[in-house]
Amino acid sequence: MVVIEVLRRNLRVVRMVATAVALTVVFGVTPAPADEFEEAVEAGERAYDEGRLEDALEYYAAAVEIDDTLPELFYNRGNVYYDLSRYREAIEDYTAALELDDDIGQAYFNRGNARFMLEEYAEAVEDYSEAIAREGEDRETLYNRATARFRLHEYRDAIEDYRSVLELDPDHINAHYNLGLAHVRLAEQLEHAQNE
Repeated sequence: MVVIEVLRRNLRVVRMVATAVALTVVFGVTPAPADEFEEAVEAGERAYDEGRLEDALEYYAAAVEIDDTLPELFYNRGNVYYDLSRYREAIEDYTAALELDDDIGQAYFNRGNARFMLEEYAEAVEDYSEAIAREGEDRETLYNRATARFRLHEYRDAIEDYRSVLELDPDHINAHYNLGLAHVRLAEQLEHAQNE
């Protein structure tokens, strides 16, 4: 049983409102009608928190129409798309967020999860590796990268990642199980190569 840990890491939308206000105060720049923008962002966050995902999507789309320069807005809308199982659109929004600020480790992690769900395992590994490079090693990212590597039949790398997960969390049942399974598959792979 190879399972991906799907944990979404939200950046709070409050940062977007604060950024819009800071732009107005510091630079005298008003990102379109500030009240409309703030209302759309706050309504989007509220709808998301209440599980009204379609409403959240509409509010975030309205906010993007007003100001498309805030990476957090694309990141949060990407989370809504992800929760709606609209993975391709989630990837597009996470990518847009990263084009505006390539240091959002959570966007790499979440984009990796969306790519994993679309069975784009090599791309998922790249995203998980970027998330680790920017945020440091954590159990979920290592586990998901190991699982993507397992799906790519990269058993040695998967074993290394599952071991790292177990160093961080010795009680991680799925990592124990998948580590054993990766050892079995690696042995089969080596035997098959030897017989050719």
